[in-house]
Amino acid sequence: MNEPLKNLYNEVLITKLSLYITTIYKEFDQQTFSRAIFDTDWESKELKQRMRHITECLHQYLPPDYQSALDILKPVATKFNGFEYMLFPYFVELYGLHDWQNSLPALAHFTKYSSSEFAVRPFIVQDEQRMMQQMAKWAEDKNHHIRRLASESCRPRLPWAMALVNFKKDPSPIIPILEQLKQDPSEYVRRSVANNLNDISKDHPDLILQLSKKWIGNNKQADCK
Repeated sequence: MNEPLKNLYNEVLITKLSLYITTIYKEFDQQTFSRAIFDTDWESKELKQRMRHITECLHQYLPPDYQSALDILKPVATKFNGFEYMLFPYFVELYGLHDWQNSLPALAHFTKYSSSEFAVRPFIVQDEQRMMQQMAKWAEDKNHHIRRLASESCRPRLPWAMALVNFKKDPSPIIPILEQLKQDPSEYVRRSVANNLNDISKDHPDLILQLSKKWIGNNKQADCK
């Protein structure tokens, strides 16, 4: 039987995380932080509940100033890779919606080590036009993880994430991003474009048919097989 994903969050992970935080933030109380995480309700928490709980504990034991907390988490995040470390962008999602100036660079930074695709979506809901302008900039970034973020985070039906209702109704703001990335040299990015197109096709099949006719034959990487 496969190990439940929620068990990725365990004492080993928390210990490693605490140790790296301490190298940046000497005042970090590792023992109290660990006790706060592994409380009496820990075993009953599922995956996303555990992620949220850890993130809330980080907020409790890091400096209360948001930018100061980010200054600690950003170098720490470079030491970790994988799905479970989406708790770093989740910190931005929970505590940074009021501070776009610091939050957007943090999301771009964190996505290189885990993925910020879920954390971006509340920013889209808060100010769709501003966030899509940011996506257009990310789509031109030299880092393929950040370019992928431009496509993946605006998927109308991203699994496990909040739906983007406006984009289900009208996906036109997404299309320029997909146009930019459809011939990206990274397969990782192109697969995200394909996933986004698949999402859109659920509600707007005719639009996807039109795009397919427009794109086919222009580049072998973008042609449908």
